[in-house]
Amino acid sequence: MNPFRIIATLVLCLASLAPGAVPVKTYTFVYITTGPATDIEQSEQQTAFAGHFSNMKRMAEEGDLLIAGPFGKSESFDDLRGLWVFNTDSTAKALELAATDPPGKLGIFVFEAVQLITDDALLELPRLEREDEARRLADPDVLDAWSGRGYFIATAPVSKTDEPTRTSSVFMLATLTADPDTRVTNDQRMLILDATTEDEAHHALKDSGCNPDDWKLDVWYASSMIAKLPSLRE
Repeated sequence: MNPFRIIATLVLCLASLAPGAVPVKTYTFVYITTGPATDIEQSEQQTAFAGHFSNMKRMAEEGDLLIAGPFGKSESFDDLRGLWVFNTDSTAKALELAATDPPGKLGIFVFEAVQLITDDALLELPRLEREDEARRLADPDVLDAWSGRGYFIATAPVSKTDEPTRTSSVFMLATLTADPDTRVTNDQRMLILDATTEDEAHHALKDSGCNPDDWKLDVWYASSMIAKLPSLRE
């Protein structure tokens, strides 16, 4: 096993021993990337994307899909479209779930899967989503519509960076484990930052004891419930 992966896992395991900490768990992170299909008619695309969202809803309701969201401007890769995090440590299982995606079936998307290790309470996200929906339905003055927000995802090689310090600007801290069959060829630290501009992301990294020059930044949009992950550690 890669020694950096062992170190990253041990660091997370030791952190999980702290009072109130969430146990370390392995999930699967799926990159949604641009596929080879270029000649699909607009009506077929519209149908596929309607199925894309209904399929995600189904996977979330069945407890498989925990995090989803599209990328904006990316420093990591030119072909990133979005990401999923599945409640499984099996990349094969995650790819089976991804294969049910209608745009993926048409070749609009291609998927790559790697393991994600974190002690953030990702399993609580579905509950937070349900509670948020219940609040919206119970309050006639609140628009009954799901709402998201912008974040920055920061990644950097474990071998070239120190463990970041958790601050109020770090909503999630994880490790993406290397897989030679994917674009993740070395273990990566991954942070979800409370930032909507590059300057805010740089400040968040500096506050965490990181050199921003060592990190790649990707604009990302997802559920506002992710911002509640730090409160689950209290």
